[in-house]
Amino acid sequence: MRYEKNMKVLALGGSGDMGRMAIAVMLDFPDLVTSITIADKNYENAKAFVGMVDSDKLSAVEIDVTEHDKLVKLISDHDLVVNTVGPFYKFEVPILEAAIEAKKDYLDISDDWKPTLDSLELDEKAKNAGISAIIGMGASPGITNIMAVQACSKLDEIDEIITAFGYSLETKAGRKPKYYIKPEKFAKNLNLEVGAMEGTAPKGKANAALMHLLKATIEKIPTFKDGKRIEIDPLTETETRYEFPGFKDMYTVHLGHPEPVTLPRTIKANTVSLVMYVGETATEITRKYSQKIKNKELTIEEGGYAVGKEWDELGKQTLQVRDQEMLNQYLGGPPVLSVIAIGTKDGKRKKIGVALAHEPFGGMPGETSIPLGIVTIMVIEGKITQKGVLTPEEIFKDNPMEFFNRIAPYCGRNLTGKDILIEREEDI
Repeated sequence: MRYEKNMKVLALGGSGDMGRMAIAVMLDFPDLVTSITIADKNYENAKAFVGMVDSDKLSAVEIDVTEHDKLVKLISDHDLVVNTVGPFYKFEVPILEAAIEAKKDYLDISDDWKPTLDSLELDEKAKNAGISAIIGMGASPGITNIMAVQACSKLDEIDEIITAFGYSLETKAGRKPKYYIKPEKFAKNLNLEVGAMEGTAPKGKANAALMHLLKATIEKIPTFKDGKRIEIDPLTETETRYEFPGFKDMYTVHLGHPEPVTLPRTIKANTVSLVMYVGETATEITRKYSQKIKNKELTIEEGGYAVGKEWDELGKQTLQVRDQEMLNQYLGGPPVLSVIAIGTKDGKRKKIGVALAHEPFGGMPGETSIPLGIVTIMVIEGKITQKGVLTPEEIFKDNPMEFFNRIAPYCGRNLTGKDILIEREEDI
């Protein structure tokens, strides 16, 4: 099949953990992508990454995304911008505003709820600019939102949606994309270290994912209950344990993420929440450093680095020492990403569970940025044409399996969307 348009892609933060994975996916479609510019404040990292990848489509450029006019000019020289610059509570809105000003399509993996709401306020401006601005196209939000669409499609009426992510010893991982540069290889000779959640960061510094995690624990967070958005304390234990059909019940806490503020815009439900299951011990570590930040004993970056160190040690204790008490916090639990929808079907109360049984290769970068890369390709193909600021559930509200069919090859050989999902139904 011939495509009418090749694209020049700008990858902001492209040499970071998330960016490298999204770029690897895009490079799997050489007939669609003319070039990819790796733009980073750290030009040496961008250049090093370009030198590691066996592709003549990549080039490096230095950019400080806080310099608005330079950013608009750089975006204007491309057809589409992919933003993986974190933490998003700092950078999402100004970068989106620059893309709107440059009138270029935009995608990101933002997982912060406040900038998500602020970005949605730019919908009319994006429509007037004639662009598609797709936000939160990662794992959570992203995959979880689309699993919620799939789960709710099995019900006539929806009472409650629980989106969830956590740590699992059960999920199977897929194949490594050909052009992906692993964190260990990238870290070598770049004064970086590989830490918690398989991320890279300068030695002694927290990666953006851990800074985001702690940011989501230090102030009130939104959830959606009884038909309205309310604020609750972060890391609050859920009223009951997380009961995904066919798996062990899990200890869960509320966390500040975009799903509760975006899903009710597309799916009519009384209650929508986002919960995390990483075990009681890891949750207590997070609470400890969250409190230190609230007390102004640590900055978010210092706290994020400390959490990462303790989580790494916890992982070694759990997996290498085979500490049975620790293992019991995870064994038998649902996969890393899962959703429960509760409602009625044909007049009967039902619980629908949808989870990702086979995840993309690479842990968090794969779960987050393979979806980003695939949806970027779908925009280039002309498969996504809606204009404005869009969430994942809006894009795939009519055909969620189209998304899962597209990421399935990265979850394992010869798999389809149905193969990579666990779908469970039970009467309640």
